Amino acid sequence: MADEKMKKFEDNLAELTALVKKLEGDIPLDEAIAAFEKGISLTKLCLEELKSEKGKLELLVSDLDKVTEEFRLEK
Repeated sequence: MADEKMKKFEDNLAELTALVKKLEGDIPLDEAIAAFEKGISLTKLCLEELKSEKGKLELLVSDLDKVTEEFRLEK
């Protein structure tokens, strides 16, 4: 399940990167607006995924801090 989420995130990020490169080129205004709109949508998806993973990372770091504190106390 986590692998699928990571794959989806990476796919969205790759598509977003491709859109940015497209927008850096010389494209018609209507295509630029459509690409920009799609880019905003992809950005929101990526940010939501990062926010959902933030809590997991905070818990892992907190657990790691507890382990290192216990290690220091045992010396």
